[in-house]
Amino acid sequence: MYKITMKELFNYDTAKYFDKFTFAVLLLLSAGGVVLIYSASHSAGQSYVFKQLLWLLFSIVVFFIVFLVKTEKIFASCFYIYAVLAGILVLQIAVGQITSGTKSWIKTGFFNIQVSEFIKVALALCLAKLCARITTIGWKAFFKISFIIGLPFVLIALQPDLGTAFMLVSFFLMMIFLKGIKPVIVVCIIIGLVGVSFTAWQYVLKPYQKDRIVSFLNPEKYEKSSGYQIIQSKIAIGSGGLSGKGYLSGTQSQYKFLPTRHTDFIISVLGEEFGFLGISVLLLLFFVLFYRQFNLSDVRSDQEFYFVYLFNGLILFQFLINISMSIGFFPILGIPLPFVSYGGSSLLAFFIGEAIVFRVKLNNFLP
Repeated sequence: MYKITMKELFNYDTAKYFDKFTFAVLLLLSAGGVVLIYSASHSAGQSYVFKQLLWLLFSIVVFFIVFLVKTEKIFASCFYIYAVLAGILVLQIAVGQITSGTKSWIKTGFFNIQVSEFIKVALALCLAKLCARITTIGWKAFFKISFIIGLPFVLIALQPDLGTAFMLVSFFLMMIFLKGIKPVIVVCIIIGLVGVSFTAWQYVLKPYQKDRIVSFLNPEKYEKSSGYQIIQSKIAIGSGGLSGKGYLSGTQSQYKFLPTRHTDFIISVLGEEFGFLGISVLLLLFFVLFYRQFNLSDVRSDQEFYFVYLFNGLILFQFLINISMSIGFFPILGIPLPFVSYGGSSLLAFFIGEAIVFRVKLNNFLP
């Protein structure tokens, strides 16, 4: 195991291999999010922008702190971090305070912390270690994966926060893509999903959650209830045209017709005020991010390779779900757009995960 000091890490020969271009993309996405959050929330008199700016600055500082930590140490402690975060989720359900209908946040005065965002990083690390030990997903590996993902999935769903819990499914899908899976397990999963879906619909899902699923299929029928958000989002994006109505000039967002416009539907604000061109720039930035992060020439270990794919696969999955949700191609789950939507815990967790990815990419050039 190599050792390296901070001075050695940031000398000219090594610092030049730091992926400055991709880091600039992350900053552009986050800064663009701050601009959109201001447009979406300034008329409400809330301090969302100020909080997001503080979270962004803090996230950048934490990014470089995590970046300095050797990946061997991070992987060695990932199961302990996973256990601690899972324990906090248990405590949240037992004694946590309800905020906005869920027990997802820990109140700390000026800021609220969402622990479920940080367990995504720990999950990616733990599953990457497991990926490095198996050749394909058989029954033994399947049960291990199901337990590692299933525990936080159930705890987060019980808060209840089905949207964040659903994002954890991306890890299983990415592991199947990376390692393959025995066909008999796929058949059993499909049968199990049918049974679980029926049970959840009958006994688990609350009425408003059922309405979200039903209204997705026919939002116009529920235009005054659960279909309202989808309809307003489509109106906002469609009315933007080619170049948009101009910054701070969107009618749906400025006159508060569009709910949760600073979080789940931030891209609707972008589409209305900057039009097709604005959305194209955003999609281009995400394309560059995914292309550069998935395009690995070489890594020092298998677990590092799998972490890069698992964590960025999560970001890709959340990105696709948020976009699809905003244009009515997917039920509303309360999923923020990575790096762009308002949410300090989400922003910090993504920067922590990306710090590990950047360190993995730099490891090959270290002495």
